[in-house]
Amino acid sequence: MNARVNLKYQLLAASSGFLFEVLFTIFWGVFGHNLPPASPALSGPALGAFYAQHHAAILFGNSMAALISVLWITWTAQLTIVMWRIEGSAPVLTIVQLIGGALTAWVLMFCPAIWATAAFRPEIDGNLIRLLNDLGFILFNITYAVTSVQAIAAGIVGLADTSEHPVFPRWVCRWAIFTGLSFLILTAMPFFKTGMLAWNGALGFWAVFGTYFIWTASTGVCMARDASRRFREAEHTLPTVPFSGRAA
Repeated sequence: MNARVNLKYQLLAASSGFLFEVLFTIFWGVFGHNLPPASPALSGPALGAFYAQHHAAILFGNSMAALISVLWITWTAQLTIVMWRIEGSAPVLTIVQLIGGALTAWVLMFCPAIWATAAFRPEIDGNLIRLLNDLGFILFNITYAVTSVQAIAAGIVGLADTSEHPVFPRWVCRWAIFTGLSFLILTAMPFFKTGMLAWNGALGFWAVFGTYFIWTASTGVCMARDASRRFREAEHTLPTVPFSGRAA
């Protein structure tokens, strides 16, 4: 594979993070009725009625959310390439980021599967639906550490970039570190069924996902710009061999 083709794939991978954010918001958030999620204070019968009312949409939204979460893998792969180039030999932080990203992708796929299971049989007891719903949201939130180490490692490596064309501005690196640390508040989430720290609250949902969205979008834009610049440079430096139409 020549450098130009490789850089095209890198550009696509860098852009996949923003595509993930948009599609996950549409499928999990809108179709899945999670903007914000149903209150953890709802009784079993009330939550069962909510799932029954939105049965098809919740099934469809979470099935699609699990599918498009694979885009987190491609985005993580490009972030790994960029970080490896910055960190050089023995790239321990790059490897930490890669593992954190792979585990994040697993969480993003597995939790929608749990919510889809909760919606699969709307006729079952509402308390069973609530149990599955609780499992999905608690797993989704308190496994935040895998994403935290991914973001923090990316921020630290980005700050160490002393090249002529740094991939990430300093503010993006600092925001990555802040994002990873901001997830710490989710440790308290299982103790609250109402209020700001509940999984539908101002901090437990809106603030945390806001920092996450900004980090993913800004990092993806920077990686896409870097891949585009390298692609333009490759076009000027690599020779183009015309196709003669005859076998060599």
